[in-house]
Amino acid sequence: MKPESAIACSPPAIGISYNSVQRTPTLHPSREHFLKSTTLDLKPDWHFERDGQRQHYTIQAWQQGQMVGRAHGWFEPDCAFVIDKIEIVKRHRSRGYGSTLISALRSKARSVRCKEFVFSRVMPDNVRAIGLYQSLGAKATETKTHALDFRLSPP
Repeated sequence: MKPESAIACSPPAIGISYNSVQRTPTLHPSREHFLKSTTLDLKPDWHFERDGQRQHYTIQAWQQGQMVGRAHGWFEPDCAFVIDKIEIVKRHRSRGYGSTLISALRSKARSVRCKEFVFSRVMPDNVRAIGLYQSLGAKATETKTHALDFRLSPP
C-alpha cells in the first residue's frame, strides 16, 4: 500500500455544505406541468461515514423541502471515486436529477485529481442506469459477481 503522502488524489479536508442547481427537465410533452424550470438544492456531506479505511460520501438532491434523490460513494486509494448507489424517488425520475447528482460527484472527483469514476455493482437488468452511464461514455467491466462496473476515465 502506498504511503498516504504518495496518494495523488485524496478526500477533501473540508466539505461543501450547500449549493443550488437550476434544472430544466426535458420530459414527454404530455407532462407539460413538469417542464417548468425547477431548482434542485444539492446538499453534499463529504465526511458522511468512515468504514475501516474507506471514507464514505453522500450528496442529496432536495426540491421544495423534499429529498428527491441521493448518491453515495467513496474515494479509493488508487485514485478512483466509486459510486455505490444512485437513488431517485420514483415519481421524480426521468427529470435529469440523477445526471445532476453524477455531474456534481464527477466535479468533486476531478477537483481532488481522481483518475477514474466508477459506477459500482450495476445489475445487468438495470437498463435505465446502464443507458445513462453509457451515454456519459462509461465502459462496462466485469466483476467477480453477476454485476458490472462502469468506468469513466478521466472523471
